[in-house]
Amino acid sequence: MQIFGVVGWKNNGKTTLVERLIGQLTHMGYKVSSVKHAHHNVDIDQPGRDSYRHRAAGARETLVATDQRWALMHELRGAPEPSLEQLSSLFSPCDIVIVEGYKGSTHAKLEVVRNINSRGFLAHQMPNIVAVATDKDALDIKLPQLDINNIEQVANFVLQHTGLITDSSTPATNTNDCYSPDQQLLLAATVWQRMQAQVESAIASQQPLANQWLPLSQCMNRRLAVSLTTPYDSPRFDNVAVDGYAFNYDHLRQTQDFTLPLMAAEANAGGSAKLTLQVEHCIRVLTGARMPAGADTVVMQEDVSMANNCVRFPKDCKARGNWRPQGEDVKAGEIIIHQGQQIRPQDIGLAAAAGHGQLNVYEKVNVALFSTGNEVYELGEELPEDGIYDVNRHLLTALLTSLHCDVTDLGILADDYQTIRTALDAASHDHQLIITSGGASTGSHDHVAAVLEDIGEVHGWRLAIKPGRPLAFGKVGQAFFLGLPGNPVAANVCTLMFGQPLIRALSGGGWQRPKSYPQKLGFKVKKKAGRREWLRVYQERQDNGDMLLQRSASHGSGILTSMTRADGLVELDEATSDLPEGSLVNFIAFASFGMGDA
Repeated sequence: MQIFGVVGWKNNGKTTLVERLIGQLTHMGYKVSSVKHAHHNVDIDQPGRDSYRHRAAGARETLVATDQRWALMHELRGAPEPSLEQLSSLFSPCDIVIVEGYKGSTHAKLEVVRNINSRGFLAHQMPNIVAVATDKDALDIKLPQLDINNIEQVANFVLQHTGLITDSSTPATNTNDCYSPDQQLLLAATVWQRMQAQVESAIASQQPLANQWLPLSQCMNRRLAVSLTTPYDSPRFDNVAVDGYAFNYDHLRQTQDFTLPLMAAEANAGGSAKLTLQVEHCIRVLTGARMPAGADTVVMQEDVSMANNCVRFPKDCKARGNWRPQGEDVKAGEIIIHQGQQIRPQDIGLAAAAGHGQLNVYEKVNVALFSTGNEVYELGEELPEDGIYDVNRHLLTALLTSLHCDVTDLGILADDYQTIRTALDAASHDHQLIITSGGASTGSHDHVAAVLEDIGEVHGWRLAIKPGRPLAFGKVGQAFFLGLPGNPVAANVCTLMFGQPLIRALSGGGWQRPKSYPQKLGFKVKKKAGRREWLRVYQERQDNGDMLLQRSASHGSGILTSMTRADGLVELDEATSDLPEGSLVNFIAFASFGMGDA
């Protein structure tokens, strides 16, 4: 699913363009969803309606259903506004989401300009505006300028920029170019869409994913199989937040000198007594204690003075402070950890607070891993002159383990059709995913794609990407298959960009590509349009405090130090060709995969 936005100053025709763009893309056969972002309090429900009454009564979510459509309304009730990424995950699978608004988000967008605004172009103030749609002639801006009245031109630009189509009208200038249109390479977006469709179809058609009960100590980084609720309010009772003195604020205001006599009793954590505040008195309370009945305010002990068994309070103390009402955190019956969520330390703490000693979690994805190649040797063996040690199997075992898979190491396969066929067929019976490295290209000794086509299903092979052009994706029996390139860097990058979202979906987490965030380039970029690239970069702190991305090393697919010296990847889409130094780009940190420091 691709995301592309339309932004602009008020009264420039954003909604009209979005309406026409959705209509054009739908007419062209694409499945389109949309997001409209508003900065004011929009209500799609009317007072007096039954659904409105449900919401007014306190429902967090209200679903209205008819025989024509259904709508789910979610009340934030003071919670932070969700990000565009969170909202887009709610959509059913589609080709593209058109977003109106969200100017500050990192997705690609075009700016609508019908009237020149005194505050200038948004493209000079907001990230990732890649073109302007206008009815003006020759705007003073260094971006592609699209005719806003030519909706076909606008739609084709959006499709090309998101990678849903390539510009087939551009002639190949080099007949030996392995990325030329003559090669008929698949777009990365096409393969991602096929992966998502295949894995979601497989999950929907089978019984629930395998799961197991585990003690909390073994649940870290596993995915929850059944949403977890709490049987208790949290806190379970009104409780004191600080060591101090509790009183009724109205009683205190009626005194002349803000002084109250002290009760002999004391409320402390773990005390079983339910104490009641004596009228026009205060009571000593300790952190975690049950709030005495009749008290509504606590003042810290450091802020009071004592004399003659009376407590004098500051005149500026605030009413109803320093205590936690029952259910302030969560109410009994509420979901505290959602199905599919990856469990973090704080989630384990929340589960323990709710009294859960075990959690029902999905089992890890069971992966069969092979290397291929007559030139590949096991560690410890003596190498002939044309031999290499098996790097990929060790690299990928570590990487897949960090992605929370159970890896079955099935060794090195010779470059022999029947050997590869037998091994893949056997592995398909008791694994969810088969991963091979090497042998996926078009050479006379590369048999992986041929075997996949003969005994399984090929859903993608040879992509317009760098590194990783020979990547193959399909199925053998019920097992998914990912054929990685033999070069270590390409194998590593393709596992992160294609393997990780596949593994996430198979493990119950739903389909989601690796997350990125905008960061500035410290170097110029020049690349071939029509292919997607991932550059290996490291972060460098400048003297002024800015963080810039720098290229980590030589970028050949076999130069592994370009990965070891990198902090992450910059993703450049098919429409990008030249970027100046200082450009905002999408940075995918290795730390987001559990690789390296955050």
